[in-house]
Amino acid sequence: YLTQSEITKILRMDLVTSISLWPVLACLVASFGTCLLIILTQRWHGKLSLDHDLNGVQKIHETPVPRIGGLGVASGLMLAGVFSYQLGGETYETAGKLLLCSMPAFGAGLIEDFTKRVGVRTRLFASFTSAALAYWILDARLVNLDTPGLDYLIQFGAVSFLFTCFAVGGMTNAINIIDGLNGLASGSVSLMLGGLTTIAYLNGDTLVMKLCLWGIGASLGFMLLNYPFGRIFLGDGGAYLTGFWLAECGVLLLKRNPSVSTWAVLFICIYPVWETVFSIYRRNIIHKVKSGMPDMTHLHHLLFKARGQKHSTERQWTQHGVVSLKIWILVATCQLIAINIYSARNSLIWSTLLFTALYTFIYSKGLKETNSDGTDLHDILPNHQN
Repeated sequence: YLTQSEITKILRMDLVTSISLWPVLACLVASFGTCLLIILTQRWHGKLSLDHDLNGVQKIHETPVPRIGGLGVASGLMLAGVFSYQLGGETYETAGKLLLCSMPAFGAGLIEDFTKRVGVRTRLFASFTSAALAYWILDARLVNLDTPGLDYLIQFGAVSFLFTCFAVGGMTNAINIIDGLNGLASGSVSLMLGGLTTIAYLNGDTLVMKLCLWGIGASLGFMLLNYPFGRIFLGDGGAYLTGFWLAECGVLLLKRNPSVSTWAVLFICIYPVWETVFSIYRRNIIHKVKSGMPDMTHLHHLLFKARGQKHSTERQWTQHGVVSLKIWILVATCQLIAINIYSARNSLIWSTLLFTALYTFIYSKGLKETNSDGTDLHDILPNHQN
């Protein structure tokens, strides 16, 4: 007779051997190849695709760069689905539907990348539309929040629908908010998908594992050309697509595995989530400006500027690389914690509170360092907000 732990170990080994790495490799190669093609042909499409606005308040790059890397991510995910279909898997069907659902968010972001004329509200609405489509087509819904009171409310269909759309749409936009340094967003998404992958593995969920691995492959394929030199940018389209994919993988993991606490998925994604919440508070409460207006006071901006002041002769791509790496370490730490306590609600809540305190400390320290040269905070806000 086998013990329960031995049975679990055997099932996990079978799970690993049942997953083909060919779709993941195809995803990475297609993403990399598409991004490389965009870079090599930018002289033909650069008038539309290059990020010419180098004077934007949130811009910290020196030369125009293609900002349509989202096309690489999309092509990678599509090719992974094709390989899965050829290999006789079933994940391609879910992945295809998920890509279809992502089109409103990805499309709105991509149009903004080309035209620079799609407003924040329009893109936010498109993100909610994508979440609603996934709710309807894939039944990707939140059914348990692991929180007294809210668990009762989420049982009502209308509440579940609205909360799911809010959560998925919020995460979709949160990745766009942290997309400010070379590799920061794509690397963070890869780490967070890695956390979801591990929890899916621990619960024997092959489908979510594959979706997460494909998302990692697509993100890393783009990242090979983005980090640290910044040859291509993710753009709004890419940020929305990776954010939507991450959010839906989290929702599907919770829907299919009741033993996983909702707080575990929240803690896995806590960096972009808290960056968004804190930014809304900072803009609306402290500075009395609109939430959708860009500024230069996100955490990564402050750390980037602080490093620039300490190492004034350092190349800019090095500053990007070092600051992104520092934040990745923070994100990776959250993954390790969540993986080890993914069912322990109280511990996850305390971990979330600890992260917010640590973030606030790092932010305050970065703010003091960036203002030590006599620069007023308003100098790094949009001019019309002064």
